[in-house]
Amino acid sequence: MEKKILFGTLGGFVTGAILAMAIFMGLLGGMAEKWEAEFASCLNINMVGGMIGSLVFSFFIAILLHRFGVSTFKGGAIAGAWITFLLVLWFGLWNASTFTAYPWSWLPYDIIGNTITGAVAGGVIGWIYGKLK
Repeated sequence: MEKKILFGTLGGFVTGAILAMAIFMGLLGGMAEKWEAEFASCLNINMVGGMIGSLVFSFFIAILLHRFGVSTFKGGAIAGAWITFLLVLWFGLWNASTFTAYPWSWLPYDIIGNTITGAVAGGVIGWIYGKLK
């Protein structure tokens, strides 16, 4: 069990990190740069902290998918999408209503980008679980 969760966590983390970079730094890079320039005075971006947070989130997803008995890419992708969507929706709504640096206009991009990332990462975790039976 521990080996599955460990490999699932690492697989989800690497997949999620690569896909999130492609989405938020690649496809939405122009928007992100504009946002960073607009809110530079209140930003203190720490990529190490962000990566540790992503690793914790991958661990959380890996534990849930293990408890759900997921063992396929499709099952992991569906569960990962729902879990990520609900968490990012809550967090985005809370941030948009609380912080000036998180405008409402960014919310749909954040939810869509993170849900796609969570679905693919969850799919990879499910695939890993299927291979490590």
